[in-house]
Amino acid sequence: MNDKPPSERPPSERPPSLRPEIWRSIPEEKWRDWRWQMAHRLTTVDDLRNVFPLNGTETDELTRCLQRFRMAIPPYFATVMALEGPGGPLWKQAVVSSAELEERPSLRLDPLNEEDDSPVHGLVHRYPDRVLLLVTDRCAMYCRHCTRRRFAGSRERDTSRVQLDRCLDYLKRHPEVRDVIVSGGDPLTLTDAKLDEILARLRAIPSVEIIRLGSRLPITLPYRVTDDLCRMLEKYHPIFMNIHANHPDELTPEVREACDKLTRAGIPLGSQTVLLKGINDDPNTLKRLFQKLLTFRVKPYYLYHCDPAQGTAHLRTPISRGMELIEYLMGHTSGLAVPTYVVDAPHGAGKIPVMPNYMLTTFPGGAVLRNFEGMLVRYVENGEVPQDQIPAGVMGVAALALGAQEALAPAGMPRELRRLREGPRARMHRERITEKPQPETSDLFTEAPE
Repeated sequence: MNDKPPSERPPSERPPSLRPEIWRSIPEEKWRDWRWQMAHRLTTVDDLRNVFPLNGTETDELTRCLQRFRMAIPPYFATVMALEGPGGPLWKQAVVSSAELEERPSLRLDPLNEEDDSPVHGLVHRYPDRVLLLVTDRCAMYCRHCTRRRFAGSRERDTSRVQLDRCLDYLKRHPEVRDVIVSGGDPLTLTDAKLDEILARLRAIPSVEIIRLGSRLPITLPYRVTDDLCRMLEKYHPIFMNIHANHPDELTPEVREACDKLTRAGIPLGSQTVLLKGINDDPNTLKRLFQKLLTFRVKPYYLYHCDPAQGTAHLRTPISRGMELIEYLMGHTSGLAVPTYVVDAPHGAGKIPVMPNYMLTTFPGGAVLRNFEGMLVRYVENGEVPQDQIPAGVMGVAALALGAQEALAPAGMPRELRRLREGPRARMHRERITEKPQPETSDLFTEAPE
């Protein structure tokens, strides 16, 4: 007997009653067919009204937004959304909002200037040894924070064979490219046969060493990860996949099953998360997300600052907020669970790491460093500052830099209190108290009694 709540049971044991009423009669085999899911996505106001309660004002707002922006939500993801209700963190990522109509000069159609670094349509060559190959404009779900909304869903078509030929010809003429990131849209919306052909042609180029897939389908439509897909992908190792998870509520048993299939096929998984205002911009949400991803065998890879794409003003946080969140994570959870916080800068500047500053100052032969607790330490590489150069009364960071002190620790630091309670000195003290007195003897060894 399974005592877990239905929403936490393995996919095979989850009853259809968890689904919104409109889909409860769908046979399980059809429900788990990713093609059926793609064909029945919610794309209109009427589709949403069949699943979620909407009032007249909300209906008018959605109608106005859909005249400008595209929406598509697989029934699977809509079911997960329904468990938390309208207005929750998943809803905000999937459903169009009037806030997207806000215009600001800083928001751009191509915020990363990808078009400027596109020598061939459908291929972006920004970094020396790697390229981005866009094989489709189709996604299972169109995220409200998407940086390629100028492109994603515009036609819902795959890249033509002629265009693909041009991209692959470019790669053959540029042997310095050793790493190809296959993206879109979402490459997992392609059929197995189409994706197989693209990967085979990439593998046939001797200079291409690494193939990466960037996909959100393991999160928004995990049924796409079939045994057939995994067997096909296994043929093209080394192949990596970066999935896109933004909130712990997205990490369902179905997602765990999809990640398990991919990792068993030998595909290392990373996750790219976008920092989103009102969705995941608090420390506990991010910590739960990253820790849970690790249990799915997914390494948190990047935490992206939300790009200044048109329609995203309401989702963008200050950069300082992202740095605060990384500061919270560092030291408070495993380093495996701490991604690199990056700003994908405009003008094609690429990803720039933006991390808290842990080196406060330098001095000849060393530096003053800060740890996650706020403890300051003097780190000497070589050489020392002669003692007679230390001014009297020097204190703080200057005292560390000049060698008058070796470390400064905040008062009441939890680790120091733990040392006092449970460290070696405390343990020795407890042992002395509980130690039984031994009879005095002048010999180191005594003979055993007969």
